[in-house]
Amino acid sequence: MWPRRIGRLNFFGKREALAIETIIKEVRTVTETVRSMEGVIKGASAGDWTVVEAESEKVSRNEEKADLVHREGMVIISEGAFFAGIREDILNLMETIDNIADYSKDASRVIAQFPVRPSDYNAVFSADDPMSLVKKAEDAMYILETCIKQLFSNPKESVKLAMDVERKEEEGDEIKARLIKKIFQNKSSMDVLTLLELKDFILWLDNVLDAIEAASDIAIIIAAKSGV
Repeated sequence: MWPRRIGRLNFFGKREALAIETIIKEVRTVTETVRSMEGVIKGASAGDWTVVEAESEKVSRNEEKADLVHREGMVIISEGAFFAGIREDILNLMETIDNIADYSKDASRVIAQFPVRPSDYNAVFSADDPMSLVKKAEDAMYILETCIKQLFSNPKESVKLAMDVERKEEEGDEIKARLIKKIFQNKSSMDVLTLLELKDFILWLDNVLDAIEAASDIAIIIAAKSGV
């Protein structure tokens, strides 16, 4: 059950409870969008671009579902949910969560736009696979969901969870750096278009993790205002 107050700020009523439930629903829908990138990567590693394109469309459909939930939450908040001092932060949190789904769709579209030879793909991603970045993003999303659940009932715990999200993002940065290095180490064996496509793919996956961390940073701000 949600508390009757947001720390020292304002009365926590049904509208606020509904808004938080909608934000959590958005997080779950976005997590599904992130998870659906697994199919894209499996298709790419097998060199099957028919699968890649089909799975990319699935990511896009999941992103559209996340958009619908996002709009639902924005309407609830625009109708007066939350004290004015925290409302903007809540809106920023929702917008940042929505960006995660957008970046997932962009990453999938980048790799689907032009078939990559399996020899090029596997030469680059033999040791570190893009799937590891997606898994880091999924793990970070699960932590973010718990972080948001705790945001008003237990803000101190929420801050700890937000720091866990940051650690996942840092681990993802290390994977990204290795993948980008491997791409350029193999530049002599692939054409420029393939090199750029693979590089952009990894950078968009990294954007997903960056957006998850950005959402956790906003959660820390909200927690501070909620009486942490």
